[in-house]
Amino acid sequence: MSVNIKVISPEKIIWDTEAEQIVLPSITGGLGILTNHAPLVSVLQTGILKKFDQQGWTPIVLLGGIAQIEDNQIIVLANGVEEVTELTMTRDEANKQVLDLTEQFTALDPSNKLEQKTLTLELERAKARVEGLTLLGRK
Repeated sequence: MSVNIKVISPEKIIWDTEAEQIVLPSITGGLGILTNHAPLVSVLQTGILKKFDQQGWTPIVLLGGIAQIEDNQIIVLANGVEEVTELTMTRDEANKQVLDLTEQFTALDPSNKLEQKTLTLELERAKARVEGLTLLGRK
């Protein structure tokens, strides 16, 4: 059996497909969804959303949102999405981006809350890219 997943971003429908398993980046941690999961609504954070089907795992970088699970249907309303398969960077470049952002964050004036929040979101996105590229086996 499978579940249907729809991932909808402000620009377009990213996925409308069947999968055997879904892992959502919930604000409380990774949330695994299998067939006949209990009804649930969850807030999602920036991270990797991945589905498993006959082709294996497919990741996308999710930039936060909300998920509703009910009757083997998963609807994800995403704030934004980056399709990992379309990223042109290597995993090494993504890792360097994480290191650069971490250095910027540690050098930041702690009283600058807006810049802290901006860098935190960029760092979460960069870490998700690394995870997605790793999952795809990219060097």
